[in-house]
Amino acid sequence: MIHLGMEPFESVNILGFNSPEWFIGNLAAIWAGGKAAGIYSTNAPPLCQYISDHSDARVVLLDNAKSLAKYLEVRDALPKLAAIVIWEGGVPEGANVEGKCPVYTWEEFMAFGKDADGKLDEELKNRMAAQRPGHCCTLIYTSGTTGMPKAVMISHDNLTWTAANTAHMIPELRTGRPMRVVSYLPLSHVAGQMLDIYLPMWVAGHTDSTAEVWFARADALKGSLKTTLQAARPTAFFGVPRVWEKFAEALQEVSAQTKGFKKTLSTWAKAQAAAAHAASQVGGSGKIPAMYPLAKKILGMVRVALGLDQCNIFLTSAAPISAATLNYFGSLDIHIQEIFGMSECTGPHTFSCTNYFQVGSIGFQQEGVETRLDHDPKRDRPGEGEICFRGRHIMMGYMKSADKTREAIDPEGFLHSGDTGSLDEKTGLYKITGRIKELIITAGGENIAPVPVEDNLKDALPAIANCIMVGDQRKFNIVLVTLHSELDEKTGLPTNKLAGPSLKVSSARTVEEAREDVVWKEYITKGIKAANSKAVSNASTLQYFDIVPDFSIAGGELTPTMKLKRSAVMEKYKAVIDKFYPTE
Repeated sequence: MIHLGMEPFESVNILGFNSPEWFIGNLAAIWAGGKAAGIYSTNAPPLCQYISDHSDARVVLLDNAKSLAKYLEVRDALPKLAAIVIWEGGVPEGANVEGKCPVYTWEEFMAFGKDADGKLDEELKNRMAAQRPGHCCTLIYTSGTTGMPKAVMISHDNLTWTAANTAHMIPELRTGRPMRVVSYLPLSHVAGQMLDIYLPMWVAGHTDSTAEVWFARADALKGSLKTTLQAARPTAFFGVPRVWEKFAEALQEVSAQTKGFKKTLSTWAKAQAAAAHAASQVGGSGKIPAMYPLAKKILGMVRVALGLDQCNIFLTSAAPISAATLNYFGSLDIHIQEIFGMSECTGPHTFSCTNYFQVGSIGFQQEGVETRLDHDPKRDRPGEGEICFRGRHIMMGYMKSADKTREAIDPEGFLHSGDTGSLDEKTGLYKITGRIKELIITAGGENIAPVPVEDNLKDALPAIANCIMVGDQRKFNIVLVTLHSELDEKTGLPTNKLAGPSLKVSSARTVEEAREDVVWKEYITKGIKAANSKAVSNASTLQYFDIVPDFSIAGGELTPTMKLKRSAVMEKYKAVIDKFYPTE
């Protein structure tokens, strides 16, 4: 990178699925005194151009010809770019054109580092010596659920402090056992980097243990992840809620086909584990069933099937996860711990631990940080407020965006999360009650957090895949429901064919058939009635529904970390929504 003219504080962009080259490029950029900035593989050429230009990229590292095609389309608009490097396969014919930014293979790129006269080595030593804890070393571009992505500036101190503190908060990382993780979540996201890069480095560097990173295949989320898990047998596994939900759907499919004594034994073991899961939580009875050890052995087969038999750290974050999913895995003797945080605080802020957790809680604040709830009486219920925090994990700010930085971090140094929550003073556990930007303000002026309503509906309707509540500035609320569908492997888009739990409701075999099916209509209507019975007010009840195609990353409704892009859904299905409000 130095050979190619990269100067201190310039950037290296990396676009590609998780691989050793991703890790090498990321750390090389940092050691050369620059900044590493990942780009999501799903980004279109214009967004790739925006990030490379915005981050002052000197070098771009790409995984394959498909990614390269994006940059060949926009490289003329990136005059600062000195090199494009592709690490899989050769340089396609015609990619190198005189007068344009050159394209190199990984082998050619690595050869630039050979230093016969020692000048590059000396320059590298000088750059490493000049770095300070407060220097920016990583850019995390937000997934852009609204507008263009912002560049979160993460410092050396942010990363090293957060990694050390996370290891302190998760005692299983300090037991002396070898650490193994499977890298499959986007490394452009701070969670992927913290769990796959920096925590293993901390374990290897600060304990007597070793750390291994196994790389999943690019089609991990299309079904091959389980194969990698079975080979790697990780000791720590992080899954966004949708990953855990997919595991649950597959396991429930197997369970439905189990018969006879095996079914009876499995049901008994799950009941024992569920009771133990409930008893071991904060506020639980603490009375573990006497037969739980036997049930644990029986359920061990489930862990083996998932490749998680060596795992003692089960984590989730990045989006809301339903209590039903957590309790289901609790019945399998898999206790998933929720973590709350964001890119702007280098990943985690609160933790749940195996010996101190509660379903529905995001845990307690980590040591060395401060948390504050900013209550707005016009918006929040008593005891609730926006979760704000400060500490050494808080970002430096948004690069080239002082106004956005001031909006996010107040004069006292508190980062405003945008999430509303509450604190149980007795237990020290926090809960998320809503997201300010997602709040639905009814025509009558009442504020409604849609996620709890949606979770209640999903709990009542296990055969649906997703749902989104609609009602902002409306007289009543509706919900768009999606069903489990087969994915087109080439496009990543859901097809019209139903799959998994959605095949069990009626004889309907396609989304279109389900939309017209009386049994499906009765099923969803019954679920809405059950969800409405848990509503905090009449204004937060659901009145009508419609079925739409399932949400996906490729379709633009989900971010790369599988967060729902509400504005994108609203725009895409505007005609469907508007038909419910003809007079408004």
